[in-house]
Amino acid sequence: MNPVKLFLFSLILVTFSLDAVDQTTWAKADQLLKKQDFLSAFKLSENIIQSDPKDSFGWWLRLSSSSQLANKKGKWPEECLNSAKGHAELVPEEEPSSFTTAIWCLNQDGRYTDMVSLIPKVIPYSQKKIGNGNYGLLINVLTITYMKLNERIKAREILYTGLTQLSGTEGAMMTGYNVGELFYDSDISMSEREKWHSLFQNNLFKENISNPLIPSIAWNTSLLTDEYVNRGKYNFAYDTISMMYPEMDPHVSGFWNFLRDQMLIKYIALKFKTKKTKEEPRRKLKMMFLVIPKTRLSEPLPNKIKQYQNIDTELSEKALSDLLLSFIYFRDSFEEITNGIHWDYDIIRTNSEIQTTNFTDESFRFVMQPSIESIKPTLSQEILDQIKTSDGVIVVWPGTKQPEGVLITNGGGTEWNYGTNSDPEIRLTIISDSNKTLASGNHANHPIFIYHELFHVLEWAYHKSNFPKKEHPYMRKNDWPRDYQGNTEWDFYSETFNKRMMTEDRMDRLYWLGRKEGFYGIQVKEEKK
Repeated sequence: MNPVKLFLFSLILVTFSLDAVDQTTWAKADQLLKKQDFLSAFKLSENIIQSDPKDSFGWWLRLSSSSQLANKKGKWPEECLNSAKGHAELVPEEEPSSFTTAIWCLNQDGRYTDMVSLIPKVIPYSQKKIGNGNYGLLINVLTITYMKLNERIKAREILYTGLTQLSGTEGAMMTGYNVGELFYDSDISMSEREKWHSLFQNNLFKENISNPLIPSIAWNTSLLTDEYVNRGKYNFAYDTISMMYPEMDPHVSGFWNFLRDQMLIKYIALKFKTKKTKEEPRRKLKMMFLVIPKTRLSEPLPNKIKQYQNIDTELSEKALSDLLLSFIYFRDSFEEITNGIHWDYDIIRTNSEIQTTNFTDESFRFVMQPSIESIKPTLSQEILDQIKTSDGVIVVWPGTKQPEGVLITNGGGTEWNYGTNSDPEIRLTIISDSNKTLASGNHANHPIFIYHELFHVLEWAYHKSNFPKKEHPYMRKNDWPRDYQGNTEWDFYSETFNKRMMTEDRMDRLYWLGRKEGFYGIQVKEEKK
C-alpha cells in the first residue's frame, strides 16, 4: 500500500468518535465517507457545526473530509488546518492526532513553515494515538519538510528523535524514505556520526532487503569509516564497515550500485589492513602524486563551451586528501586481490599550472584532459628524476570549473614518456578528475576511480586475454564472458583480475619502473605480427 494513503487512512480511523451524535447523522456521514464523496461529507459537517458549533462529531467529520480533499489544494489545506484546531479545542486528548492530520494536509500545499510550527503539538505525543507505523511516516514527513526548508541539522534532529522512539520496531523503517542524502553532508562531525552509528545498529532489519533506512545507514557507515581511516584507526574502521559488510551487500546493491562498490572496496581493503598476520608483499610498486595546483587555460575555449568564458580553477587541499584516501583503499584492496602486489606512494608538490587541454564532445558530457607538456613552469630535472623512481604517476590537478547543468570530465588513464625520445621512461599515468560532489555518481571521490583509470592501461597489457575491452566494457553486461558473475563495475574488474590476469601470470607483468616501452607500444607491435 502507498505509505501516504496508509498514513491518512489510519488517521481517520484513529480519530473517529461516536460521542454525542445521532445514529441517522452518523449513518449518513459513514455512507458518504465509504463512497469517498468527501465534498458532500464536508458540507454535512458544516451543517452540523452551524447547528451546534461545539459538536465534536461535526468537527471530526470536517477534519476527516477536508483532509481527504487536501490533495486538491486550493482552500482545502487551510480548511483542514482550521478543522484540526476546532476539533482539538473540543477534544483535547485528540490534539496530537488532529494536528498530525493537519501536517499532512499542509504538506499537500508545500506549507513547510506552518508544518514545523505544529511539531510541539505532535512530537512525541502522537505516537500512542496513531501507532508506530504512522508515527514513523510522520517523522519522515517532518524530516523531509526541514530538508525542503534547507535546515538539514534540524532534519537530522527530528529524525533522530523519532528513530530513537521507534528503535527496533518495524515503525522505525517508515522514518527512512528519501532522507539518505542527509548523511553525506560534509559538516557532520565524527561524534555525530558515531551517535547515528550506534542507533542504526539496532535498526538494520537484515531480513528486509528493502528497508528504507538503508541509504542513510550506508552513507553514514561509509563516511564514518573514512573518518577512522583518516585518523589511522583501522580497527575501528573495519568494525564500522563490518556492521553492513559483507552480509548486507544485497541491501546496498538494491539502493545504488555506485555506493555498493565503494563500500565493498573499503571492506576488502580494511579486512586486509587489519589482518593480524600479513605476508611480505611479493612485489612493491610505487605511485607518485604530482600536484599541479592551478588551471590557467591559455587558449580560447572551444565553441561548445565558449559562453562560459572562464573555467580556470585551483586545487583545494580537500580534493587532494579525498584522492589520497581513495588511493589508500585502492592500495590495500589491490594487495588483497593480487595476493601481494603493494603500492607505496609519495607526493611531489609544485606551484605549476596546466595551460592547455584536449576537448571531446561526447554528447552527454565534454572531456577536457590536461596536456602534460603544457605544465608551466615545466617540470624540473629533480622532479623528473623522482618520477623515474616510480611505476606510476597520478597527476593531481584542479580540473575545470563545472558550469551549472554541464558535465565536464577531466580524468583519464594512459602511459606517458617522462624521459626523451632517445632514452624513454614510460610510466603509468592517471589524471585526476575534478572534485565532483560526493554523491554525484562521478568517480572523483570513489576508491574505484584508480581502478577505473588503471584498467584502461591493463586492457593494453592483457590485450590477448579473453575479456571485453575498450569503451568501458563493464557497462555492457551482454559482452561479459559467461564465467563472469555480478552486475557492477567492481564485479567486472574483480572477475577479470581473478579469472584472467591472475590465472595468466599472477599479474607479474605489472610494473613500469625502468620501462622503455609501454604496454600500448607492445600491443601495437604484437598486433602487427
